[in-house]
Amino acid sequence: MRAAAIALAALLAAAAAASGCGPSIVDHTKVATLTKHLPATLEAEHPRAGDARTVKVHVYADAGYRAQTRWKEEIAEQLDYASQLLVPLAGVKLALDGAVVEWDRPGDPKDALKALAEADKGDEVVWVIGYVTPADAASKAMEELGQAEPLGRHVIVRAWNELKETEALAKRLPDMKDAERTEVLGAHRRHKQTVVLLHMLAATLAAIGETDPAWIQHPTYSSKMVGFSERNRELITLGVDGRLADTAKEELAKKLLGAIEKTPWGGWVPADHEQVSATLRNIIDATKSGRTADAVPVAAFDQFNRIRELAKRGRAPDALIELDNLLTAYPGNAAMHQLKCEIMLARPVEKGQPPSIADKATRTACARASDLAPGDPTVHLTLAEALARANDPKGARAELVAAEGKIANLKEGRDDAWRKIIAMYTTMGSLTWTEEALAKAKLDKDPAAAHIAQTRARYGIARGAKFVMPDQEAALVAAVRGALDLVYASKFGEAGAALAAAEKKWPGAPGLAAARCDLALRSNDVDGARAACSRALAADPNQSWALYLTGVILLREGGTTRAGIDKLKKAIEVDPELGQAWRTLAKAYARSKDKAALEQLGKDYAAKFGQPLPP
Repeated sequence: MRAAAIALAALLAAAAAASGCGPSIVDHTKVATLTKHLPATLEAEHPRAGDARTVKVHVYADAGYRAQTRWKEEIAEQLDYASQLLVPLAGVKLALDGAVVEWDRPGDPKDALKALAEADKGDEVVWVIGYVTPADAASKAMEELGQAEPLGRHVIVRAWNELKETEALAKRLPDMKDAERTEVLGAHRRHKQTVVLLHMLAATLAAIGETDPAWIQHPTYSSKMVGFSERNRELITLGVDGRLADTAKEELAKKLLGAIEKTPWGGWVPADHEQVSATLRNIIDATKSGRTADAVPVAAFDQFNRIRELAKRGRAPDALIELDNLLTAYPGNAAMHQLKCEIMLARPVEKGQPPSIADKATRTACARASDLAPGDPTVHLTLAEALARANDPKGARAELVAAEGKIANLKEGRDDAWRKIIAMYTTMGSLTWTEEALAKAKLDKDPAAAHIAQTRARYGIARGAKFVMPDQEAALVAAVRGALDLVYASKFGEAGAALAAAEKKWPGAPGLAAARCDLALRSNDVDGARAACSRALAADPNQSWALYLTGVILLREGGTTRAGIDKLKKAIEVDPELGQAWRTLAKAYARSKDKAALEQLGKDYAAKFGQPLPP
């Protein structure tokens, strides 16, 4: 209020001088009378120390807004006035990035927020502000004066309706000269439009509706509004700091929700507190799922969660009935259709019936979710998991390839989506597909890479192997393991038969040759073992089991300790987890009386396995 009063005093002084009445003596009584009709001055109760940081914004103005006189100056003044509060409040000032865009906005003003988001994603700025044509009447309801969403980057501000706003204010203003009236009306216009802008910007930072009408986040505009409550100031500061630090949306939502929930406070409007909290939880939930589909509407969020809980408790029929009722109200919500797809896929199947993934109604439900969110990989991940469970690796692969192609569409959680895909490929046992996904994902130190390298070495499936297709790699590994299990159980006949069957399916596979080597060695057929291990190493020099067994054979033959040691060292190099090779190498060092090598091996073993090397 002080700034407006000073301006008004200056105006009265100028008017007195212009009237020729002698020295410009200000009528302070008149100033005081008129001052009470001015809006409040925006202020921060506890100014923040430090230099202000610049927050860049894009600004759009539609034809209705541009029809006003001085529309560009009005925007500049509002940005400046908003910054006068934001600098002491949160340590930031707004700066226009480029010129104001003359916006040929389509559709109804009520849809302006969506149209603005489509016109400018806002990736290069903190906010995109859209000024649109004024409403037909002078309103004080914030929801009619602008639009914004928690953690959104876009805000809408409705223009000042000159005729209607003036008529509404005229009833409260005393008689005054035209110049004075213009100044007072201008002050009200500047205050209201700036407060609406600040209200909407704060809403994008999860500020909650306030009960005190003097606070800007109150749902009804008042010319007495001066600033924000301390709790909302905390949220605004946390939110804008997160935006400037480029914090991931999910992480920012978690921080804001934590700040909201840390201490109950009665100064927030309860309904808005619940709505903002639910929206933040929805954002966190959506990001965890890797979704780009539209979030569940806040009004339906509790029912949506209840449906999910019913499904988790095994009450799929009840969950689907309630979900179908919800879809009647929200037929185009992709997240709800995605949930229906998930519930139908997880339904228990009666004995003798095909898996849920084969059910036509299930596939139709999943297809609907995909149609509504064509850029979202979630439904493909869901289907891939179901197909993998149904032992359909080719079908699962097709869905995962489709998901891979859509990960780039995700605004948040891309790495998490890649990890899901990599985990599925790993579970499916496909070494090649896992490696391809790892290469595309470019994740730092993903444990899947080490697992794949170990599996390739242990079971003799070198990268680029021609004897097995990627969708059969898991089956080959299982065949080698199965044969070795039979060998270790001393079921040599069954082991031989299992190996013969596998060799017909995957001729020349080094892992199978190494298993034959182990079978022959345990059957005391050293020559047969040596020949089988030689075949394995000829096909894959890094086949760790064949290297280990060859080392054992060489050590048994005597006089070839050094050659045996070399094979064992090579086995450990390509397969560091092969504990048998470490322990056999220790015995070889002991036999050759190489104390230094044995001591170093003991240190390395303890560091690797967390326990002393056995004697």
